[in-house]
Amino acid sequence: MKNIIAGVIALVIGFFALTFAAVMGLTMALVALIAQPFLKRKLAKQYATFYAGNPEASSGQGRVIEGEYEPVQNHK
Repeated sequence: MKNIIAGVIALVIGFFALTFAAVMGLTMALVALIAQPFLKRKLAKQYATFYAGNPEASSGQGRVIEGEYEPVQNHK
């Protein structure tokens, strides 16, 4: 009898956890879909502001920093 009661309680708790996870997942997905255009606009604005003050970075050519290369795996 104890095993049956424990099984029923486990099933109820499992169902509650699964339902809660589904509701939270759907809520977060909905929030992400709503926030997406605002975040894209904000990032585009910051991107344009950064490259307006730094025209070298937007040319697609980077600078090479001279120095020695030492692999981390071989370091003792």
